[in-house]
Amino acid sequence: MASLPHLDAIPSSLSEDEFWRLFGRLEHERLDFKRGVPSDVRDAIPAMAMTDGGLIVHGVADDRRITGCPLSQNTQDRITRFAAECSVDVQLREIAIEDASTSTDPQPKASPERKLLTICAVPEVRGRIVTTPDGRLLRRVGGDSQPLRGDAMARFVRERELRSGEDEPMVRVSADRFDLAAINAALAAERRPLIDANDDSASAAGAAQAPASEGLASKEAKVLRALTDLGVAVAAPPPLATSVLRAAAILFATDPRDVLRGAAVQLVRRIGVEPGPGPASARAEFAVPFAETVERCVAFIAEHTAQIEVVAGVRRETLPEYPLPVLREAVVNALAHRDYNLSGATVDITVWDDRVEVRSPGSLPGHITKDNMRNEHYSRNPRIMRTLKTLGLVEEYGEGIDRMYREMEARLLDPPTFEATSSSVAVTLRNRSLADVEDQAWLLGFAEDVTPGERLALIVARRDGAVTKRALRSLMAESDVNAVLEGAVAKGLLRRVGSAGGTRYVLGVRAASGAGGVENRRRARLLEEIRRRGSITSTEAAEVLQAPADTARKLLKELALAGVLHAEGNTRGRKYRLA
Repeated sequence: MASLPHLDAIPSSLSEDEFWRLFGRLEHERLDFKRGVPSDVRDAIPAMAMTDGGLIVHGVADDRRITGCPLSQNTQDRITRFAAECSVDVQLREIAIEDASTSTDPQPKASPERKLLTICAVPEVRGRIVTTPDGRLLRRVGGDSQPLRGDAMARFVRERELRSGEDEPMVRVSADRFDLAAINAALAAERRPLIDANDDSASAAGAAQAPASEGLASKEAKVLRALTDLGVAVAAPPPLATSVLRAAAILFATDPRDVLRGAAVQLVRRIGVEPGPGPASARAEFAVPFAETVERCVAFIAEHTAQIEVVAGVRRETLPEYPLPVLREAVVNALAHRDYNLSGATVDITVWDDRVEVRSPGSLPGHITKDNMRNEHYSRNPRIMRTLKTLGLVEEYGEGIDRMYREMEARLLDPPTFEATSSSVAVTLRNRSLADVEDQAWLLGFAEDVTPGERLALIVARRDGAVTKRALRSLMAESDVNAVLEGAVAKGLLRRVGSAGGTRYVLGVRAASGAGGVENRRRARLLEEIRRRGSITSTEAAEVLQAPADTARKLLKELALAGVLHAEGNTRGRKYRLA
């Protein structure tokens, strides 16, 4: 899911290429395309309001042709009427798009045709429930507006109407409570002016003789302004004071426990694998700014789990027992989605010989269940989540859980398991894998397009010299072995040799030289970048890889021949997208 610009940050005039680069071609929770103003806008507006807000672009057909929809009186009246029916205040804006389509007319146009689009910005609504005019409660899931029913609806309504713990105002506010480096990191990520604590009494002429109290007042004002800019304080007109919210302490306080007794992480390393308590060999408690807490927790887990030296190809690597991105995601989720209304409860992390357990206070938020958490999302603490996204601690909303599964699958480790009760949510990561550590290191060089079944087939072919359908079926009886092997052949991972009953599969060109090689790491980097951008040219690929254009072009063509990418356009302007 691509990031979207704020409505006022969208240029008033764009070329078609600029428009697609800015918005992307895929609809998602925060983006919807409409040819005109159809009646199903009645669903899209309340669904976006009950998710994270978003943009509806009017004037784009289902096949992504830009057809145009000017902000006429009729367009404005129709959209605002739909919005008023569910009591959502939307904003409208018109932008112009240059038509870049080629014409068969032998006489070139004097100037490109311009088409006008109407963009409707829908805000996220909290503190009340927004339904469609006929009373349905909808949420955005991907590019669709889907209804909530039963218990999921009840939990969503109950949580949406309550004030989140992150919105509680702090009783005592002092600049000295906050870590200025942590605040400045968030300000820098948003390209805002930083706080210069050293300049409190010396920035203005003659201020060198100012009393210390004036310098303190200046520092307090700078911190309050920064927290307001970051959305974790609410400004008020004089003589009322700015309200600093609990979210500010959770993110930036030097010790968040001064504001919320349970705003900490307790960690313990226990010996053994049984579900009983087991003897503890190490303990720690961290209560520092959010980003630093995450790093300290990941470091504690890494210190008390295995770091295995392996040889992959011609390189020696250190392979952590658990993928570091998975550990980081588990810790971030536990802190970001916990219920901060539970003042006495901490996030608890237990490291065992065979697993890591991360337990967070509070039930699953909103309508989220164990069954839908990979595909849907809900932010119990949206202020905290927005800052974490700015800082790069989370990617796109809702993708963290799916990434944990992908990272574990990449090493053929057991998938994460989740346990949810009315009082806590826990994720367990196990170190059990279908591959030994050397094979796991070898697998890391493959891009995410390689499925778990294909990875298992590769391991067998690498270990035994070849893999057969019978051998693979004995390891994955419930899977379609034919589809797995055909996919691996299509991607160049395996090569079919022999015929009939003697058919077997050996390592293909893409894998035979060792998956840990430079080219496979480059393939993985390209695929990651294409997922982020939506498409890529060979020139852009060369910049991403910091490699010659010929190398980038060769890798893109190989991925296209393997069916992973498909190419669009002529040679000069060709773009590659995920197939």
